[in-house]
Amino acid sequence: MRSVMLVDDEPLIVQGMQAIIDWDENNMQIAGTACNGMEALAKLDGEPVDLVITDIMMPHMTGLELIREVKARNPYTKFIILSGYEEFNYVREGMALGVENYLLKPVNIDELEATIKHMQHDWEREEIRQIQMDQSWRILRNNILQRWANETIDVKEFRERAQLLEIPLNKSSYRAAALRIVADDESHDSQLYRPGIAEQCEGVGNTELPDGCGVICFPDQEGDIIVLFVSSEVNGEDTWQRDALRNMKQVVTADGGVRVWGIIGPAESTYLGYPQSCKSVKQWLQNHIFMDSDTFVMEGVSGESTVQSQEKRELAMDQFHKLLRDGEGAEVERFIDDFFEVQGKECHLARTPFFNSSIQLMLAAKELEKTPDYGEVFGPLSRIHTLGGLKQLVKKVVHRTLDTYHAVDKMYSPHILAALEVVKNHYQEELSLKTLSQKQELHPNYLGQLFQQEVGTSFSDYVNQYRIERATHLLLYSDKKTAEVAAEVGYWDTSYFYRQFKKYAGVSPTELRSMYMKK
Repeated sequence: MRSVMLVDDEPLIVQGMQAIIDWDENNMQIAGTACNGMEALAKLDGEPVDLVITDIMMPHMTGLELIREVKARNPYTKFIILSGYEEFNYVREGMALGVENYLLKPVNIDELEATIKHMQHDWEREEIRQIQMDQSWRILRNNILQRWANETIDVKEFRERAQLLEIPLNKSSYRAAALRIVADDESHDSQLYRPGIAEQCEGVGNTELPDGCGVICFPDQEGDIIVLFVSSEVNGEDTWQRDALRNMKQVVTADGGVRVWGIIGPAESTYLGYPQSCKSVKQWLQNHIFMDSDTFVMEGVSGESTVQSQEKRELAMDQFHKLLRDGEGAEVERFIDDFFEVQGKECHLARTPFFNSSIQLMLAAKELEKTPDYGEVFGPLSRIHTLGGLKQLVKKVVHRTLDTYHAVDKMYSPHILAALEVVKNHYQEELSLKTLSQKQELHPNYLGQLFQQEVGTSFSDYVNQYRIERATHLLLYSDKKTAEVAAEVGYWDTSYFYRQFKKYAGVSPTELRSMYMKK
């Protein structure tokens, strides 16, 4: 609601202005009155208002003098002049000062309300511009903070930007933390507006802090909310940081209907060390997966949780292959549940064994498909941070394979069987419908239509999918370089191989290998 001050040396005029229109209806309230310019200026110094309605001819200080003084102190205040005289010089000077209107006494109600409505529109436009400026400022600050945390910005450039963006560089302690947000519904998680959450967290985090302390929040590219804690004390009590992070976590959990884990990194003595603190936090998150339990705030520490031995998991894969081939859906479901069963009350576990085993299970299912889609295997992995989410992905991929594999077997025509056999045995070579059709004495267009009809995909897509399948196994289970893998499966242009792999697998070869970490 906008605030208004009425200034006039005639008390009846002031009383009349308070009653002349419904101020509440116009989203305005009378914040105060004054009988002359000096009194008004004294009150406005302590509490500025949005609009001043003032007479011109008053003792001690005229209305025009009052306008000049207030404008110098608060240029955003608006003015309406009242006068008993239609004096051209007053009108001209008032307009030069930027007043909204010059109204003659007695005041015309319609004209006053029209002037107020015009000002309301001006205020709305100013608010929109301010919001846009704030958002642009935040976008720029978030970008600089991300580059700082990732060490992709020159120190000189960062210092220059930091001064402009109010990022403190003269504190004695810099510490990173992260809030990892996980929605139970993956589609809901994608709708969460991370910059807005970061802004909300920053407001909560800066509430009731010790002197010399501060909190800045920004989202990173992985969807985590990264926190910067700054303090003037090197070895001061840091419980305020855990309290602030806990308050942020609770607010985000309550407002977003999501689960949030908070991880705090080590403290650094200068701003130059903050990226290392960020790296420690992100490394901890990369190395761990969360249980489907209550969320928590903790300090990131080294060390891995106890997990089931990999030897036992590898031996059980033979059983899993047999269950897949036999189509035992209920047994497959039970196998996966047992596979992910964890004894104890750990809140977090080492990520690598579970991700590796999950990839093995899903690839075992994909081996049954004639044209496997690896995008549904590797694409979602980067967005999964809980053991329950990982188990659900494995079940989804495995059951989708079983549904198609154990459907009525499709009998291919001799022409298509021959084409599939060529792909299987010669996928490293240059393959085309034109070459195959000549060998089978068919028109290329006819063979292409027949292939699409029986296999359900184009010949070129089938060849690429088959090559990517072979490349996936080489990337996961060999130490060959990416260029070597590309050449071995029929791609002599490494950059083209990268594009095709990303298209069919949903991730790049490098990202795939980072997901599946060798022990």
